Amino acid sequence: MGKGFSDGLELVLKALSISRAQLAAEVGVDKSLISRWCSGSVTPSAHNLARLTQRIAERHPGFSLHDWDAGFDALAATFGVAVPAPPRAHGFADWVPMPMLQEASATVHAHGASYAGFWRTTRASSEVPGQFIHDHIMLRCTEDGRMTFRLGVMDIRYSGWALPIQNELFAVATDVLTGTFVFSIFNGVLRPKVEVVDGLIMTCMRDAGGTPIASKCLLERVGDLTGDDASDEAKLDVLAAAYPLSAAAAIPDHVRVHLWEDVGPAALASGGDPILMMTLARSMSRGATYEDRTLAAVVEPGH
Repeated sequence: MGKGFSDGLELVLKALSISRAQLAAEVGVDKSLISRWCSGSVTPSAHNLARLTQRIAERHPGFSLHDWDAGFDALAATFGVAVPAPPRAHGFADWVPMPMLQEASATVHAHGASYAGFWRTTRASSEVPGQFIHDHIMLRCTEDGRMTFRLGVMDIRYSGWALPIQNELFAVATDVLTGTFVFSIFNGVLRPKVEVVDGLIMTCMRDAGGTPIASKCLLERVGDLTGDDASDEAKLDVLAAAYPLSAAAAIPDHVRVHLWEDVGPAALASGGDPILMMTLARSMSRGATYEDRTLAAVVEPGH
């Protein structure tokens, strides 16, 4: 699929006067999956793309898989649609300068696969003081140089984007049901496969006032993508359904100390930090350890 598949799909639906619900019924998938294809948050699997193309060809004879790769302008010409003004970069607000988007896209192409996969967070719970909470995150690269960011915990889902720039991984996502945002900055790692990253995460509590909160956060890889979008979404749902809280005593000592440090005047006076920060000098971010790589080399051939 070429760049701008989501735009192309929207164009085809409008040109043929097909609703998302109608297309979902004909292809045999859930309507929400069609919405994710149109938003660009996921792309169809090879099987679903073939079924989608077949349904379109029934209305527009001669249409084939190659038409998706021809580009947006060629696709518009195929259906006799005037090309609209060039679309803005999907999923990023106008306040993100284009040079930053271009840098992030180049980094995704070069190193994005290092971050792709499933991650388990560990951070102090704001709603149950004294305990830690675990969300699950899915990072996935798109063919046009973007990285999607999906966070799930119980029945809550945040969808958004991640931008790897220089030595950090920036992410922003929102829960579309409540309009609540989550922002994060993690220390990056330039390794073939990243296993652990740490940083800061900021969001709002689910109290009456939507109290803004920020905390240190550790991400640990818990799985790899299958390459099938529907299967990966289902796996995120399974991971997110797990009970999310852990007592402080259940968190390894070095992780608990790393995430649960005092800050402020008293901490500063004793050699600590004056504000909440995750310095690179004390970061736990890393790629695979020597033991991890050795084990993978031994296990992989015969599984």
